[in-house]
Amino acid sequence: MVDNSVELRQEVFTSDAWKIIDWLEDDEVTKYLNEGQNVCESIREIIYRINMPILTHLFNQNGSFFMVTTSEKEPIGFLRLVPKGKRAEMVIVIGDREKWNKGFGTNAIAEGLKHAFFEWRVDEVIAKINFNNEYSKRAFKKLGFTEDKELSKEIQYSLSMKDFLEQVS
Repeated sequence: MVDNSVELRQEVFTSDAWKIIDWLEDDEVTKYLNEGQNVCESIREIIYRINMPILTHLFNQNGSFFMVTTSEKEPIGFLRLVPKGKRAEMVIVIGDREKWNKGFGTNAIAEGLKHAFFEWRVDEVIAKINFNNEYSKRAFKKLGFTEDKELSKEIQYSLSMKDFLEQVS
């Protein structure tokens, strides 16, 4: 059986930034993302310009950024929480394709929910998921997210703190 437990690590090291670039340059990984075309170039510039081993502060602008790691501390993706008033928007990427469809994403989402609800104290977490991204839709629904509204390219899902607490009790 696969150990699909994950941890969210707030420190972002230079080696993590290089991994993020690799993931974001993989068309299979990014086909459902809304990241800007030049995000990899921006990360490269930051690595070269800022000669520091830890880049956490640069990734945590406009929200919280976490590296998703396995129980062996191996980075396999990232998760962002962006404050939106009394809500938080969650974006998750499992960049290591060998880890797809094995529960890592669902477990990372669960960890992100704990942070959003218990640290940030938001009332609701939302996720905007591309119509065709079946893996993400399944992972979020598994944790109790429901369809909120249909947007032009994606569906917005949401989960309230009340519904989250009912599930875990």
